[in-house]
Amino acid sequence: MVSDGETALDQLAPGFAMAIPYATTTSPPPARAAASAPLIDQGLAPGLVRWMIVDLGPDSETPMHHTDTLDLQTVLSGSVDLLLDDGTHRLSAGDRVVLTGVDHAWRGGPDGCRLSAVLIGTPPPAETT
Repeated sequence: MVSDGETALDQLAPGFAMAIPYATTTSPPPARAAASAPLIDQGLAPGLVRWMIVDLGPDSETPMHHTDTLDLQTVLSGSVDLLLDDGTHRLSAGDRVVLTGVDHAWRGGPDGCRLSAVLIGTPPPAETT
């Protein structure tokens, strides 16, 4: 899910505002969709959580892949291109993205980037007959 709109914050009390850009309604999260790129197995059972900080060097690239997790990513500094089936999306500091096990790749911007990533293990895709 990529959105380039501003996040509206609800003012809940003086000096306190909040937004919920994404939420799940089940635990563990819903099963991920089937993907075609190679799987990077994160080793997280459904419902388990890992929080990571990731640095991508200038113009560095990851191969196209998908994960067995629901990924909540925030660009902390720099810029990065997120490559998806629908094209390339340039993200910069403060931008957020939700990846639901879809095929994707990353390309660090000219100065690289730092990402905060929260990964939540998901069940495998449903078997098709």
